[in-house]
Amino acid sequence: MQAKFISSTASQTFKRYNAALLGVETAQALNFRMSCVLPNEGPPLHKHLEQAETFHISKGIFKFHVDGEEFHSEAGSTLFIPKGTPHSYLNIGDKEATLISVLTPGIHDGFILDLAKAEQEGASMEELTALAEQNGTVILGPPLGR
Repeated sequence: MQAKFISSTASQTFKRYNAALLGVETAQALNFRMSCVLPNEGPPLHKHLEQAETFHISKGIFKFHVDGEEFHSEAGSTLFIPKGTPHSYLNIGDKEATLISVLTPGIHDGFILDLAKAEQEGASMEELTALAEQNGTVILGPPLGR
């Protein structure tokens, strides 16, 4: 399948858990999403087995843990994380922060859609871990602390 032009509206993006573009829409070129992260929140330590992830911080300041190293990144910073690299982040500011992330290739739409829905519905860590594994992601540890 060849990629075609696509446009995602803000309402579409918010309806599907901040996923602006899915792999099914981009001929599996990428997944593109925006995450609004509350203070002292972030995902558990994890790695993507088949996808690289690129983050762009559009608002706020984050602590990142990437492959055993920790550092701070602020608005305007962009990070590329190769597939198979353990990573996590934490909003260390006192206001909501915003990240854009791109997963390449766009082969696990379920990671974005199913996991976000399950989290919103209060799934247990065991359920979230199983869903992540079904979508090419391995949970390695808890979220970062301040």
